[in-house]
Amino acid sequence: MNPAALFLASGDSLYPGALLLGLAVMTARPSGSRRLQSLHSLAIWLGFSLIVMASPPVSGWMAVVFLAAFFLWFVAKGRVRGDLIWTRLRVTAAAILLVWLLAVPSSELLRRRMPRIHVDASYHLVVIGDSISSGIDAHTPAWPTVLQRQTGVPVQNLSRAGAGIVEARAMASRVQSKDTLILIEIGGNDLLSGMSSAEFGQALESLLSSLSMPGRTLVMFELPLLPHKIGFGQMQRRLSTKYGVFLVPKHFFTRVLGGTDATSDGLHLSESGARQMATLVAQVLCLQPARPATRSSSSEFRPGIYPARRSSRSPAATAVTLGFLMGASAGSAPITLK
Repeated sequence: MNPAALFLASGDSLYPGALLLGLAVMTARPSGSRRLQSLHSLAIWLGFSLIVMASPPVSGWMAVVFLAAFFLWFVAKGRVRGDLIWTRLRVTAAAILLVWLLAVPSSELLRRRMPRIHVDASYHLVVIGDSISSGIDAHTPAWPTVLQRQTGVPVQNLSRAGAGIVEARAMASRVQSKDTLILIEIGGNDLLSGMSSAEFGQALESLLSSLSMPGRTLVMFELPLLPHKIGFGQMQRRLSTKYGVFLVPKHFFTRVLGGTDATSDGLHLSESGARQMATLVAQVLCLQPARPATRSSSSEFRPGIYPARRSSRSPAATAVTLGFLMGASAGSAPITLK
């Protein structure tokens, strides 16, 4: 997929956009040099565009405040400087805009952290998803299959190519009480279709309410958004808070799509992409490889590190290495679910 498209889909353009627009707001429009004036205008519109395309799923009133403050400031800054009314409007709009440009990116920055959920081989993972999780090529293993091979954790993949949130409700009916861990990767097809965010929210709440129960953990991938579809992200965040769902930030998923040879057609995962996606999920679930890696002295399961090749070390050296790894893993403190 195009790196620029992935950059926008990840939401990362919010931060350089906020920086550019903030600097333009705080800087008086240069007079005299047409080149400087052009650069100032470029910073304004480039910053504004990067923020809009990042599609942060802020509330409706926050979006209205941003747009109103921006256009009021933009109009007022071009008026005669001596006009007291326009000067006050410009200063007020600039102050509101700067507060927004500080508050929203800061809030989004706090949501970028990866959730860490401690599970072990006793957990039974069920995946509800679309073609990203089911795969589209019978000769290419889907990432849930790769995850089971890598970690030894049992995985039941209910995903179907082309599935949306309505089909996910049917998948949920196949989940049993023994299934203690549910991972939801759904909504991309709904976002690209004509479904409204209200309809998506109702269907998502129905899905989460049917799956939520004591002793069960729900994990959901956050959707990359379009500017006119931020309601999907709003629904995901509101309902994940309501039902205690761990939300995986979207920039982790777009990072997988942007990996080397990660997709077969720009979107669906190749064999390499399936390995990277499985590694990401293993990180979220704090799962270790089925066989300990000998190339790393850390117990962390990191992207690109898979079960090690057969080592040429002696049995005694191998025993020392394993003992070190076990001691290192004892010092970590991920979230433990009860």
